[in-house]
Amino acid sequence: MGCRTHHVHHVAKDPQVAADFYIQHFGGILHTPQIDYMGAPYISVMLDGVEIRIRGLRPNENDEMVKVGRGLHHFGIQVDNLKSFAEKLEKAGVEFTKKPGPGVLGSTTSFIKAPDDVLIELVEEPAA
Repeated sequence: MGCRTHHVHHVAKDPQVAADFYIQHFGGILHTPQIDYMGAPYISVMLDGVEIRIRGLRPNENDEMVKVGRGLHHFGIQVDNLKSFAEKLEKAGVEFTKKPGPGVLGSTTSFIKAPDDVLIELVEEPAA
């Protein structure tokens, strides 16, 4: 049985702002232009073969209803030259919760906040 990541789902206050974040900072490509889906704006971005699905709140939802408790903490994006990548993000005003430093198994990692407080781990793997 073959398995692969299908998508990441991001509930956003402003789906277009969230989509622009992934496009601007990670080279994402608009996959689905903004549409209305079940009463909420919906847009998606492809990032290296993984779809990031972004939707706004539905008419019967509020911020508390879509907050995640325990479970998924963050998702990771592998980058080349994390130090340089992080400098560009910092200059663009992206918020860091961990500056580049030692990660697991020899990697270098950093954590940033995407729109809506989505936590992303940036990972640079050690040279082979």
